[in-house]
Amino acid sequence: MKSNLLYRPSDVFSVARDEVEVDNLLNNDIYKFLMLDFILAQDEYKDVNVRWKMKIRNDNIRIADVIPLEALKEQFDATAQIKWVSQADISFLRWMQRPDGKQLFREETLKFLQEFRLPEYSITKDNEWGYDLEFVWPWKASLMWEVLWLKIVNTLYLYHYGKKEKISNVEFDEIINQTIRRLYDDVKIYKNHPGITLSEFGTRRSASTDIQRMVNEILNEKLPWQYMGTSNVMIAREMWNANPKGTNAHELRMIPTALEDDPQRIIDVMYDVDRKWWKHFPGLSILLPDTYGTSFYFKNCPEDIAMTHNGNRFDSKDPNIWIPEYERFLQKFWLDPKTHLRIPSDWLNSKIVVDIYERNKHYWPITFWKWTHLTNNTKWTWPREVEPHGPFGSMSVVVKPYEVQRPDWSWVKCVKLSDNPDKGMWEERLPLFKRTFWTEWFQRQDVLV
Repeated sequence: MKSNLLYRPSDVFSVARDEVEVDNLLNNDIYKFLMLDFILAQDEYKDVNVRWKMKIRNDNIRIADVIPLEALKEQFDATAQIKWVSQADISFLRWMQRPDGKQLFREETLKFLQEFRLPEYSITKDNEWGYDLEFVWPWKASLMWEVLWLKIVNTLYLYHYGKKEKISNVEFDEIINQTIRRLYDDVKIYKNHPGITLSEFGTRRSASTDIQRMVNEILNEKLPWQYMGTSNVMIAREMWNANPKGTNAHELRMIPTALEDDPQRIIDVMYDVDRKWWKHFPGLSILLPDTYGTSFYFKNCPEDIAMTHNGNRFDSKDPNIWIPEYERFLQKFWLDPKTHLRIPSDWLNSKIVVDIYERNKHYWPITFWKWTHLTNNTKWTWPREVEPHGPFGSMSVVVKPYEVQRPDWSWVKCVKLSDNPDKGMWEERLPLFKRTFWTEWFQRQDVLV
């Protein structure tokens, strides 16, 4: 009998159609391409070897009990076979412009992408319920794997969880319908607060590319004056949007600072990387200060960086604390608050977004970069009472630089402190960085996404 259900696994999961989840290198966030353009221009960093590792920050996720090893390898291998960025996609990238109207990407970067291949990876089962996934390659090549890897892992977790537990088509339809209903409920909430603007940043944790496309289509039609776009380059192109959203990520500071041991040099390099970024991308100078602590960054920020930045993204600190803190930072340098953007971006459901906006809308302009709650809002949609392999739905999984190789060929651990100490990584050099950046203002929070 022909099914009349709205959603079956084959409607939202490429793997259910025997297809590849990531078959285009543009199915990635724009910040990866921006950072590639920057790194290729930095002779001291572009060929530094970096070892990346995956970390699941939820202790109750039993990923190896859900996703078969061969299923991960099949998808990773298929994505690794992508030989280059096509001429059509290169033309799209060449069309993008900086805020000053100049071409966004250098021709050197576009040529690099025309010949690009993803580096090799390794995957083994650990001693518990997880996988050790890693890849090692020069920074200029290895950085492109991160988001693609995460995207595949999140999709396969949902698909194979349902397959392992024999979720029926009716139950699956209920899960997806509930997920989409949540989005429509959020849309109603945002419509009641027309001053709220948001961008979709959920590529790395999306339930699938199909669902991410659906989310952007709904937002684009239902919130035409509030939806600002997506970070996903491929989806932006499909939607005729030449301006995907994003700037840079924590790795931009983690890798260069890992090459240093002297505390003052670590601090100087952190600021110098931002200084170089502003010069490379005029007008894209959004601060990401929480790599080693927002309060430290603001207190010690050099004047030239403060005077040339045009906004601030906060990733792991309560916005109701950091927005007033940011205002004091702007006042310190006599900067006009109305010309500097504030971007909350961590653990944002619609109720939290509205609360932040209502409490801080006098600190204008504010916009929101939303992640998992848009593209993988599947928590607690499991229609049965027991979750036998850990929670069904989205999880807090990251891929971060783990080690870098110094000029003397020795390997040294990278560090990310974050404003939330429960997000800190990796342990070996954490004491040095905690002493360097004094962490008394850090705020412990549950790690949900």
